[in-house]
Order: sequence, then C-alpha cells, then structure tokens
Amino acid sequence: MISEINQSAINIFKKFGYPTKKNENWKYTNLKKFQNQNFNTSLNFKISKPYGINLTNSINLTMINGKPIINKNDNNLYVESISDIISLKKDKKHLFEIKKKDFKNPFLVLNTANFKDGFYIRIPKMSKTKILIYLLSISDDSTDMKSSFPRLHLDLEEDANLDIVHHHIGNKKQSYHRNNVSIINSSKGSKLKYYNIYEESDRSFSMNNLIVNQESNSNVEINNFFLDSGFMRSDVESNLNGKEAFFSMNGLFLGKKKQFIDNNIIINHNIKETNSKVVYKGILNDHSNGVFNSLVNVPQFSKRINSDQKNHNIVLSKTAKINSNPKLKISCDDVKCSHGSTTGNLDKEALFYLQSRGINNKRAKEILLDSFLDEITDNIINVELKKYIEGKISY
Repeated sequence: MISEINQSAINIFKKFGYPTKKNENWKYTNLKKFQNQNFNTSLNFKISKPYGINLTNSINLTMINGKPIINKNDNNLYVESISDIISLKKDKKHLFEIKKKDFKNPFLVLNTANFKDGFYIRIPKMSKTKILIYLLSISDDSTDMKSSFPRLHLDLEEDANLDIVHHHIGNKKQSYHRNNVSIINSSKGSKLKYYNIYEESDRSFSMNNLIVNQESNSNVEINNFFLDSGFMRSDVESNLNGKEAFFSMNGLFLGKKKQFIDNNIIINHNIKETNSKVVYKGILNDHSNGVFNSLVNVPQFSKRINSDQKNHNIVLSKTAKINSNPKLKISCDDVKCSHGSTTGNLDKEALFYLQSRGINNKRAKEILLDSFLDEITDNIINVELKKYIEGKISY
C-alpha cells in the first residue's frame, strides 16, 4: 500500500530532516523562507484554463496536482497509475520505496512521504519505432498555498526508443509548492530523449528530483529548460551501470526579478567504459540568483571513462549573481575527464558592432543572447517544441 511507503519515508525524514548550509550540496540554498510557509496538500483535480503544447503524433498524458489522468494506452507502451501498480503487483512495491543512499535527499524523501499516485510508464522490449510522449504536469488550485507531489516512473526495456516532453506548468497568479520526482530505468540498448520544461509561477517553490539508471549501450539525453520560476531546486543523479552507456545533459536557465534557480548534478560512472557530457548555460538579470553544482564521480576500478562538464553564464545586471562549481572526484588514472566554467557580461565590442550596423540596443542584446543559447536550443529536434521554447525565452 502507498500509505505504508508514505509512513516509512515520514520516519526517515523525522530522523534526517532538512539539510543545513554545512552540507556542500546545500551551501548556497536557503530553505528558511520555504520552511516558514504553511502549505496544504491540494485535493483539486480540475484545471481553471487550458494548458500545454500541441505536438503532432504525440501520445498525450496529463497529471493535475499529482493525480494522473489515464486516457491512453498505445500498443507500443504500457501506462498505468502507480497506485494500481502497487495494489495489484506487490512485487513492484520496492520500486517506489526510498533507498538507503537517498535518506539524506530531503525532497525525494518528502515526495515519497506524501505522494498518493503518479504515472508508471513502460516501453516494451524491442519497440525500436520511436515513440513521442507529451506529459503535462499542472499545478493549479482554486486557492493559494497548496502542495502537490507528482511522481513518474519510466522503464525502457531492451532496445526501446522514446522521446518524452515533460512540461511542468503552474498557475502564474498562485503561490504553490510542487515536489516532483521522476525515476528512469534505461535497459540495454535503449534510447531516450527527455525534455523537461519548467514554467512555474514566480511565487512558487518547485523542488525536483530526477534519477536515471542506465545499463550497457543505452543512450539517455536530458534537456532541461528553466523558463520561469520562483524558488527552483533541481537535483539530477545519473548512474551509469553498464559498459558503453552514454549520459548527456543540456540545460538552459533564465533568471529575472528575484528568482532563485539551483541546479545540482551528480554523475556516477559505476563501471568502466562509460561516457557522460554536461553543458549548462544561464542568463541572469535583475536580482536573480543561480547555482550550478556538478560532480562527476569515478570510482577506483571504473577505467576508460570519458566525461566533460561545462557551465557558461551571462550576468546582465550588477545585482544578479551565480555560483558555479563543476567538480571531479576521480579514484583511478585511466580516464579522460574535463570541466570548466565561465561567467561574464555581454561582449561590449560585439554589441557596439551590431549597433553600428543600425540595430537598436534591445535587439542587439537579443541577438547576442540568442546566439549564446543556440548550443542548447539546437538540441531540440522537434520543430513544434523548438518553436514553443524559443517563443518563451525572454531576457
């Protein structure tokens, strides 16, 4: 039963609680404002207005305040609610329980303590025909100060091929708390492109955990787009468990007003001959604050590793700031790992050049910033999705 899973997680949280700034991964994250809020769990499963993107040939799924709306079963995939999986298949219960290594991950524990349902999606073995899923996750209630705990469990069986767009969107007029957990298991030879799009209220508290487990020869590409936010925390954990597994991650985060965007990434090369790549770019304006923490972990016997992590940022105001900390933890010699970080302002000479060609200051800045982000947006293969995201980018 879900209630048993909830209670077990409650007991874990009572023991470990919230992290302090003494924890390196929470050094720049002040949770006091969040802890002083008085949120109540949302029981509303209707939306006040239409949301979402129209993507051609997509299988459309919706989650409202954490409740899955089951309306589609395609021959190429299996979709079920987590509540039904747990009640009907007792051997699956362990999939949704907290692992010992995660006891000190506060918002993963809190999601597990409070979630009541979610989506379980399985892409069957050998389904090499690429599938496109559009999963719309909405935070919308009739009143402010509501919490929701969306949960997604995605299993790709051997050689499966999937594109999924996970669109997190909230009512812009509301203050709310969303605690989202997504867990992905990518089996041998499977391929996944996963797009996370975040459009949250600037009064929201959005906590997000994404855990990816990969077997041999699997290829997982994560693309994160933080377009609007209030207080945003994103934790990503990649576990490369099979030879020739490849994990890549591209991120774009835009900060304005007093928004806070905190990105934390851990990549564990748990076996030899695995590969990873991370490229994140941020643009911060006004009084916004950004964090980029990334750690590549290579244990003692994980030889012949290739890994690269980069973070590049542009700060548009004197009051915006970014803390960038890409790190390597390497315990063997036979690896090829690199990391780098840059933070600066717009190139004044390039700006002057464009203005000297008759382009006004506002448009010249947009051209330079668009060019800066091209490395990230060019990874969007779907034309309709790319048009939507580029139309939402504003500085």
